[in-house]
Amino acid sequence: MARLLAPIQGRLVRRGGRLTTPYGHDLESPFWAGAEIGFLESREAAAEAAAETLRRGWILGVHYPLVQAHAWDWAPFWLAPQSPVRQEARRTAQRAMVQAKELGASYILFHYPWPALVDRAVPYESLGWKIPPTAQEERLWPRERLAGLSEEIFAELEAVSRELRLRVVLELDGPNRVWFDPDPERDLCAALFTAHGGLDLCLDTGRLGLLARQHGGDPLGYTRRWLDFTRHVHLHGACWERRQNHLPPLPEHERDGSYTPAAAIARLVLRSHPETLTVLETDPRGLSAEEAERSMRYCAGL
Repeated sequence: MARLLAPIQGRLVRRGGRLTTPYGHDLESPFWAGAEIGFLESREAAAEAAAETLRRGWILGVHYPLVQAHAWDWAPFWLAPQSPVRQEARRTAQRAMVQAKELGASYILFHYPWPALVDRAVPYESLGWKIPPTAQEERLWPRERLAGLSEEIFAELEAVSRELRLRVVLELDGPNRVWFDPDPERDLCAALFTAHGGLDLCLDTGRLGLLARQHGGDPLGYTRRWLDFTRHVHLHGACWERRQNHLPPLPEHERDGSYTPAAAIARLVLRSHPETLTVLETDPRGLSAEEAERSMRYCAGL
């Protein structure tokens, strides 16, 4: 059985005497093992979500930012063009780790690399990407420069993680070609995580499907390549031909080639690492209660 975590953003919602997430995940479901909280509307909402999670005896994780300051506040600006901003980003990450530990979290998740690195000649929007205004041109971060700075950041995160006894999870972000090089011999992701075993990789099933489509790769191939250090999955379905994302996975999606193989990605990881935490990043709004329950049972049984 997959250990499912509820994504709690904004604030907890009370509906008919029951607590739910803003997207309608019922926290009274017997399938939950924990919650990943982030993008909360206030410190009070964050404290409430953390306290409720711990009260239930669940695993508590933090998805940076705990409280969202602006629309693209997804991670510290590690790859900002200005050196002072990059240095402040590293301090920001450490402060966020201390705050997560004080809340009682067992891990904190950051997006990386961030900001996204893009090729201005690529029509990202038509491929399904929403490119933030903070994005950097990838030519400013060639492989050698990106590898050098990433090594420093990974080493620092690993050291603070061990000091705080707080696991750090990095979720792959952005469509840059360096990070998702199809050549296994030039796999920067694998090299960094292999060198820093104190950090965990998070695979987002929908994003990985889009990356594979864009770069001509196979999402299951990427999953197998990165399996050794993947201990975290953000699970949701996606149908890029219809520009739909964060869909609740269902068995019939596995027989439809227009859907990213979300369940197959999760199944690969979970069979190798049953202790993997699986955040159900789905939007069940629009589904009937019966369909939402069927999807949740299916995900829990992967």
